[in-house]
Amino acid sequence: MTNYLKIAFIAPFGLKAKGTVGARILPLAEALVGCGHQVRVIVPPWDDPPGSPVLRKNHLERIGGVEVLTLPLRPAPLVLSLPVRLAQAALEFKPDLIHVFKPKAYSGLAALLLVLKGQPFVLDADDWEGPGGWNDRNPYSSLQKRLFAWQERDLPKRASAVTVASRTLQSQAWGFGLTPERVCYLPNGVSRQKYGKWSGVEVEQAARQWRGRLGLTDNTVLLAYTRFAEFKPERLLRLVKATLERLPQAEAARVRLLVVGGGFFGEEQHLKELAIPYGLADKIVVTGQAAWEDLPGLLRVGEVALYPFDDNLINRARCSVKFLELLLAERPVVTEAVGELGEYLRESSGGQLVSPGDEAAFAAATAALLQTDSTTCHNIGQAAATHLWQNYDWTHLVERVEGLYKEILCERPST
Repeated sequence: MTNYLKIAFIAPFGLKAKGTVGARILPLAEALVGCGHQVRVIVPPWDDPPGSPVLRKNHLERIGGVEVLTLPLRPAPLVLSLPVRLAQAALEFKPDLIHVFKPKAYSGLAALLLVLKGQPFVLDADDWEGPGGWNDRNPYSSLQKRLFAWQERDLPKRASAVTVASRTLQSQAWGFGLTPERVCYLPNGVSRQKYGKWSGVEVEQAARQWRGRLGLTDNTVLLAYTRFAEFKPERLLRLVKATLERLPQAEAARVRLLVVGGGFFGEEQHLKELAIPYGLADKIVVTGQAAWEDLPGLLRVGEVALYPFDDNLINRARCSVKFLELLLAERPVVTEAVGELGEYLRESSGGQLVSPGDEAAFAAATAALLQTDSTTCHNIGQAAATHLWQNYDWTHLVERVEGLYKEILCERPST
């Protein structure tokens, strides 16, 4: 076995519409390439046809040093052809190892084909997919729900090893019967290539410009960065109202809530209407889904960031990149000790971590930070970002995956 490996990644969907490829797969691939390995990411853009070329043949390009092979959406039906073409493209690369991301749907079916061919693979899980998870949240058919639940339960047992994005998914894999040695804890991280310009004078200037554009120059700003998958809009409104009730009247009058992001079901469009019973309708500014280049400045507009996180299986299993981006914005964050959020903040003084569901403690922590001097708040935010870079840079996390790959290959019988 050589020191440098050829690795094929099978992605579950396209590059843009969902977060897994851009937030997890590509940064890991870039880190592996930085270690000297050759990585090819095979992308089935079924969920992003407007943003992907309508191809009649495979399209190979380089993104950040990583080979990205986009498959055509033809021939149909995709449910039969796409898994076959994913598996074929991975095998044609002649890799030392194949890493399949998500056990469900097309990538999960491609993994099953690898099983049938006797091809070893590593499986990655970054969500709770079956009962209690996304099966209960998304409008899947009963057949799809049964398939996804079976894939999530069965495919980890057939993999050489499993990488998991959270401690909850680690426990899930153990519950499926995998030994601890076959389960690699791999939380999401940050990369200099993607976030290297998220701090500095230019970002602070952009934040001041956004405050002016949004009419918030003279206000104290609470920031919520969300797609409303983490919590219901009404919960955010309750927390803001409870926070204002803890502030002196003059200070409360200056507070505004800035909501950056758009909900999966357009929740942000009705937020001001929902806020009327709470007396907050005139205190809310909504940007909708923001362009990537605008995020560094927008996320620094708020003095304090709010990140409510309901205590359920989906949130316990996920590893929120939005939360990491809030920490990178160097602002104090108030959140709940649910799942990976506790892992990121427990050893850092970069925010306030309250017990799950304790809205009184959440509001009290927010009010206390709003009444803290700006220098202290800045130091709190910087501490969070520093802790993130020191412990969750992909250049550090990749060592876990390298070790896993090499252990698997050493155990494989020579041919």
